[in-house]
Amino acid sequence: MAKLNPEDKKLFVVASAFPARVRLFSDWISKHIGNSLVFSAADGLEALFKTENTPPHILITDMALPKLNAIELVTKVFANSKISEVSVIIVSEIPDQEHFVDQVVTGQIQFLTDDKDENSFVSSLTKGLNRLVDQKDFSYRLKFLAPDEILFQDGDVAQSVYIVKRGELIAFKGKGYSQVILGKISPGEFVGEMAHFNSEPRSATVQAVGDCELIEIPMGTLDMVLFSKPAWSRALVATLSRRLKKSNQDRIHES
Repeated sequence: MAKLNPEDKKLFVVASAFPARVRLFSDWISKHIGNSLVFSAADGLEALFKTENTPPHILITDMALPKLNAIELVTKVFANSKISEVSVIIVSEIPDQEHFVDQVVTGQIQFLTDDKDENSFVSSLTKGLNRLVDQKDFSYRLKFLAPDEILFQDGDVAQSVYIVKRGELIAFKGKGYSQVILGKISPGEFVGEMAHFNSEPRSATVQAVGDCELIEIPMGTLDMVLFSKPAWSRALVATLSRRLKKSNQDRIHES
């Protein structure tokens, strides 16, 4: 299974004997994950065939399936080196008997205990996708956020800069009644870029408003990446210009 790159279409196989569940999960995937393609399977053998022929990034399966149950299906998937890195979501209560302990610990397998909880489903999707881009050495990679998920906290040590591909985020300081919204970050904008210039900890908390897809660029590779991608350089200049304009307007209103 190839790692997930920023230009890739996100592929899913949903295996369930219940058509309504397949439709619901497919709708949720289309709603929350951009550039996605969903294949369905009504039994374990069909799921195995589709997984082997069009390796998905995430396999979502009921525990009980005709012909092959989830344990048998996933065992065969992991035995195939070409698809063994796939992320798996099993719709089931946590089994009493331990299965795939190592994969559960690393997050390769997740158990979805409530198939009606859209937020839990989306959280599982983002975790499954993020593990496929979690490479130690990279010049840039995708990062997915579920609604209300924190990208970074005020005071964190800055290690990366981000470009928003999809979705919207807010930047704020403080908590509760003392929280002050600093602004919104929209698609095409950079976020966290000031840490690259001032070499200081994060000066605000940034949180996803809805589903977000970002490009994460490590601090150490930012100059090289910007040099090789002029469009991203222009996006950074545009972001800095907007921030400077807003800062000047705020000073005028305060004076």
